[in-house]
Amino acid sequence: MRFVAFTLALAGCHSVATPPATSELKMHVTLAAAQTDSDIAIASVAMHLTQLRAVSDRSAVDPRALSSDIDLGLGDTADLALPGAPPGLYSGVDVLLGSAADSGLDIRGVWNAARVHVTLTSTPFDVRCVDPVRLDPGQRAQLTVQIDPTIWFAGVKLGDAASDPDDNGVVISIDDNRDLAQAVLANVMASFTVDCAPQ
Repeated sequence: MRFVAFTLALAGCHSVATPPATSELKMHVTLAAAQTDSDIAIASVAMHLTQLRAVSDRSAVDPRALSSDIDLGLGDTADLALPGAPPGLYSGVDVLLGSAADSGLDIRGVWNAARVHVTLTSTPFDVRCVDPVRLDPGQRAQLTVQIDPTIWFAGVKLGDAASDPDDNGVVISIDDNRDLAQAVLANVMASFTVDCAPQ
């Protein structure tokens, strides 16, 4: 009897513990291909998201909820898996376009037969979803980010742009036509929307 009890106790010591359930968070990002509502025709777009971070009630700066260096053109999508993202209530994303060394957005187009070239960078900005989603252990959730270029030039008066002798058309950046650059950047930031939902 003692031998049986010892054997059972030994077997119990070697039992395999069940690993804790893991959660899974994804971000799906789309830059739409639609043309603008203004009288400018966009020919090409190169968008560089230096950082795209999922924001929760646990933290807005958790590196486990961060994806870096995402490049998008018109009509492009990107699926970003964040398997290490911690459980929590996710309410949006934090976005950074470009950096001090790189442009976050390069737009080329035509307005009234004139070439238009826009280069922009941003400071970090938040985009919130209407209904936050809870990510619990063992559950999955997705943050769907949509970027709509149709409003990028809304209300922007390109006719007010000043030109230098070496400019080829209308140039808009932090160094050229700063007021117009700030107006376009505000529209770009407003063109981001996010939907938070379970999967």
